[in-house]
Amino acid sequence: MAIPNMVDLLKKAGNKYTLCILIAKRARELAEYLSAKDHMERTSAVRPLVDLQSNDPLEIALNEIKEGKISFTSEKVE
Repeated sequence: MAIPNMVDLLKKAGNKYTLCILIAKRARELAEYLSAKDHMERTSAVRPLVDLQSNDPLEIALNEIKEGKISFTSEKVE
């Protein structure tokens, strides 16, 4: 598994907690998509946004964040 540099990923997310949640949510979406694809089922999950030969949802999510395909928005609570 080719893991991108964590310093680069932290710059994209802002802090390690946001990065962790961002990775976890996207990896779960990708796992759903890959499972449905393997079982030839329909799903509403978004397909991978990067071209990798990997079937590892975590690796795909990390690379999507590294390439800026996945981002987050923070909402101010009043």
